[in-house]
Amino acid sequence: MGLITPLYDDLWNEYVLWSALVGLFTFGWLYHHSFYYTAKEGESPNVDNLQVGVFPKEYDNLKLELAWFIAPLILIIYLTYISWAPLDNIWSAANSEVGYYGDECETGESSNLMFNDDLGLYEANCYEVIGIKGYQWYWEFDCFDLSEDLCAVSTTTIEGKDQPHLSLKAGTAYFAVMDSNDVTHAPWFVSLGIKEDVLPQQTTTQWVLADEVENFLLLCTEYCGDDHAYMIAGVSVHA
Repeated sequence: MGLITPLYDDLWNEYVLWSALVGLFTFGWLYHHSFYYTAKEGESPNVDNLQVGVFPKEYDNLKLELAWFIAPLILIIYLTYISWAPLDNIWSAANSEVGYYGDECETGESSNLMFNDDLGLYEANCYEVIGIKGYQWYWEFDCFDLSEDLCAVSTTTIEGKDQPHLSLKAGTAYFAVMDSNDVTHAPWFVSLGIKEDVLPQQTTTQWVLADEVENFLLLCTEYCGDDHAYMIAGVSVHA
């Protein structure tokens, strides 16, 4: 699954773990209290003489309320912190101070994209620039002055129809400069797990990290009219 696998797997597993733990605690607490405080047979269902809309002050527990607020807050801050680096690795600006992908490649220079296991992030010596433009209802790709080995545009048959096709080179970091000719679109590189809105009269950007040899689809995930569901392109990453 390309980009998803090394960059998001650990993050996904940790989110699933915390979701399970919080869910077990919350629903365990709920079911325990639901059964423990159920009125017994022959017992008044309102042994505490509770009134609708009135919370007895003697039942107030400041320590419990603070714990119920502070513990989730700490968890949210922690999950935000561990999510920041992977997201920044994908949505950082070109030539930013972060410097994951260096500067734009010179002619003949290799991007040498790789995954740094120690940092859990992608890095590259340099990057190539490509263009993506959305129309109702098709995609237009631009390789600018890149060689065909690095970027090539053609057509391919998808579900019986000719659709645009983008060919990229594995081991290369691409900086996609994107816009729309008409309405808002959102190119979703299915296997890479990345998407970004493209807007009319506004340029947006997206890192496309071609790390593995594979073929997959590029779809539109922002509703853009009658044929939104058929706004498809093919993407190939070759060795």
